[in-house]
Amino acid sequence: MLKQEFLERKMKLVCEAMDERGIDMWITFSREGNEDPLAEDLRFDNLTWRSAAIIERDGTRTAIVGSLEAELVEGRGVYRKVIGYGREGAAPGLNEFVTKRRPKKIAVNSSRDLGEADGLSSGMEGYLKAALKEYAKRLVPAEDLAIALRARLIPEEVELLTKSIRECEKVYDELEGEIRPGRTDKQVHDAAHLLLEEKRLPPAWAPDHCPSVQVGSVPAGHLGFRGAEITKGDMVKLDFGVKYEGYCSDIQKVYYVGGGSIPEEVKRTFASARGANDAALSILKPGVPGWKVDDIARRLIVKDGFPEYKHALGHALGRSTHEIGPLLGPRWPNRYGKQGEKKVEKDMVFTIEPSVEGKAGTCNLEQDVLVTAKGCRELSKSQREIIRVG
Repeated sequence: MLKQEFLERKMKLVCEAMDERGIDMWITFSREGNEDPLAEDLRFDNLTWRSAAIIERDGTRTAIVGSLEAELVEGRGVYRKVIGYGREGAAPGLNEFVTKRRPKKIAVNSSRDLGEADGLSSGMEGYLKAALKEYAKRLVPAEDLAIALRARLIPEEVELLTKSIRECEKVYDELEGEIRPGRTDKQVHDAAHLLLEEKRLPPAWAPDHCPSVQVGSVPAGHLGFRGAEITKGDMVKLDFGVKYEGYCSDIQKVYYVGGGSIPEEVKRTFASARGANDAALSILKPGVPGWKVDDIARRLIVKDGFPEYKHALGHALGRSTHEIGPLLGPRWPNRYGKQGEKKVEKDMVFTIEPSVEGKAGTCNLEQDVLVTAKGCRELSKSQREIIRVG
């Protein structure tokens, strides 16, 4: 859950986003059984009946809830006014509230492309539209407001996320000894979990594929392991992250097993991945649409003679590994919709992770970076050379 002191400060970012887009009111409409994904952040979770959290452009916050929960919501200290309803239901109060304010644009959590901004179910949407009557024609998606709340990080959040990255890097350092001939990908995977238990840290995503351990030229994917044995001459890739006080890290590293000369194909694959990362970093800054950051890396890899990777270059990072936000991804409308059209903003953290598929395996040098006023700053330590192990 977002700390309440953080929520109060991030509300300023939400109101700025509303002002920039001419949005007068944001309604998060939730209930038991299909709770809105943002309800917990807004201190509007675990409510039974239809409940509306209303944020106005000037920062005023009002809640309309079932009468038995009015005192509960008041006690959370987020909403200046809490209106309880009885047998009449939520509709009359909603209609009266909105009609008095005559908003031109009302944002609601409905989105085709962004899951965390799509909390308004079809039934709740129908109820809300009926309650608002003529104002139902003024509903717009709240995607950018949800992004302001979740993906734009205040300095204290960046600090916690950076600590998550440091803890992740410590686990990586301790895992290096596990990557050696005779060990299996499952043993490396399990060793990472033992380290997490010792450090009392949860994985950043589902434990069955965090970490993901890929040995040699097996296909890449969101899979923990395949039961492969590590041998000399293998390229091994790890994809791993931890959660520290609610904030996630997400890093990938590549290793070469054994002594002697590293094969030229492995070197070439690594060089292309490093070049693609650096190219993306060179243009990552506020105001740039996500697809452009992806495009420069994608073109470089193809120019180097490798196939086009089948995913986005990177994603926002925060209290979720795949945080809501602009996608550093291609213009593939059937897969990503318009996520790549959204522009990068200051104080967002992104992963940079283009894939280079060579004959020896897939190389990803995933790193975590913070967008600054004029560019970006690396938060994780970038991998500049192949790590030898075993």
